[in-house]
Amino acid sequence: MKKLILLPAIFTFLLITSCDSGSTEQIDDVVIETAPEGPQHIELTVLCTIGVELGEANLVFGRIVDAVKTADGGVLALDLTTLNVRRFDSNGAFIGSAGREGSGPGEFQNPMGIAILEDNRIIVSDMSGGAIKVFDDSLVWIEDITGFFPRPPFTVRSAGSADFTGMLPAFDREEGLMGYAVARLETGNPEPTVIYVEDMISFDPSRLGPLGAESMPIFTSGNSGNVFVSMPFSEKASVTGYLPEGEVFLEINEDVESVLKTDEELADEKADFEDFISRRSGRSGRMSGIELVFDPILYRRSVSELGIDNLERLWVRLGGYKYPFWNVYDMSGELLFTASLELDDPDIDEMTVRITNNGAVAWVRDPVSWPRLYLIELP
Repeated sequence: MKKLILLPAIFTFLLITSCDSGSTEQIDDVVIETAPEGPQHIELTVLCTIGVELGEANLVFGRIVDAVKTADGGVLALDLTTLNVRRFDSNGAFIGSAGREGSGPGEFQNPMGIAILEDNRIIVSDMSGGAIKVFDDSLVWIEDITGFFPRPPFTVRSAGSADFTGMLPAFDREEGLMGYAVARLETGNPEPTVIYVEDMISFDPSRLGPLGAESMPIFTSGNSGNVFVSMPFSEKASVTGYLPEGEVFLEINEDVESVLKTDEELADEKADFEDFISRRSGRSGRMSGIELVFDPILYRRSVSELGIDNLERLWVRLGGYKYPFWNVYDMSGELLFTASLELDDPDIDEMTVRITNNGAVAWVRDPVSWPRLYLIELP
């Protein structure tokens, strides 16, 4: 088992000499009061691994940017290199795919996020294509949702019925501002129906791309329609829960130890920043003549991912660990248990774990070996 970077307060056991809770045992007429047990800890297991370095083309991934479990236990994988969505069953067998490079129906230019709606329709956010692509559960294209300004959401999550939530980019060129909004949307309508969190700051081209994403909140939503948002703090694990209409119903705030990023992490971030700037300059020339400075965020964010499972449990991944580790809460904010995923994978710290009503799937966007999917069993 890998060493923990931080230890939350839930693991700190104190010798209690007098209290009303806990159990007691009698030894030679001396009463010893024992502390109540902490939350149960569960180690998650892998059900199936999908992906090969060489071999069948449908099992060779380029760059997985998003993935989501299906209701039948399979998985959908969104590949930025091949510009398509691939579907696999629960045993890892390839079923079919949708999409290719282009601007026509069902084609992609820069797909970044995928979600399965409650009615089993599939939506894919195509940033450069300026649309949300909608498919049926057989991956047959239905329609494009267009009219987003300035662009479609970065990421999308199911939010019940025909609704979904997304992180919408925002720009005010006259005032020189840039920002975001976490909002509820409906299929067929590019205008948000509810905005949960939004912020605008002075335009800083250095905060485009990877550095910009790190300074934004993370969010999730489930089929109940509730939305959960965590701001990019380093010293506390904070999550706010919103009812569909926008009313706050849940606040979770846990103090944690701030964790500095390693030199290796910062070097990787700098390489990603330089690669992003190089690609943007070469593709459009928009970065030409602009001096961009790598100004990293030195601390790891305390909450790195959020998820909602089929039992309406909120999975809060703590960013200070060197492998996936979660506090799992019910809808009242009570800590139910903790969980971890510990694999013999050199990229375990960089692994994304997507937890939805249909289950959990994990992957690494830029692995040192080759891209693959892990289908994870949830308790």
